[in-house]
Amino acid sequence: MEVAAMEFIDLSEKWGIAITGGIASGKSTIAESLRQRGFVVIDADQASRLVVLPGTEGFKEVVSTFGQDILTPSGEMDRAKMREIVFQSPEKRLVLEKIIHHRLASVSEDILRRENLFDHPKVWFYEASLIYERNRSSDFARVWVAYCPRDVQIERVMARDKIDEQAAEAILRAQMSPDEKA
Repeated sequence: MEVAAMEFIDLSEKWGIAITGGIASGKSTIAESLRQRGFVVIDADQASRLVVLPGTEGFKEVVSTFGQDILTPSGEMDRAKMREIVFQSPEKRLVLEKIIHHRLASVSEDILRRENLFDHPKVWFYEASLIYERNRSSDFARVWVAYCPRDVQIERVMARDKIDEQAAEAILRAQMSPDEKA
């Protein structure tokens, strides 16, 4: 008698570990260290880029919602312009998150299937900033919270994204504090 493969929610709740934290808090460093040790790590930021690639339903919905002004001359989404829009308006940020986040489960499931984790479950990781904000903590066996001091976060995000301090502060204000996540 053959045992049926695990369902996605079972695989997540029993074997998945979420890595969360604010922007530039060290999530990606932790995730890369785990990848180097052979663990499967799903990067929600990378997955979210996949669901809004030109031609996808996610892309069409984002353009329909936010207008043609968010596109580059080559027809791709201008991520810097979108970041500016959503971090200045909590309402618009929630709209974008709704468009993207309900599509992420499908991408995650595809990755886990490709890694054969449904048939041979083992610990895997999901790196995402919005675990608590999206009420997803109960979807995982454990949640790890990456932390670094706020001034370090601001310096890192300014250097990485080439933005000024005011823009970095706006991004951090839009996110749940590390104390709330811990």
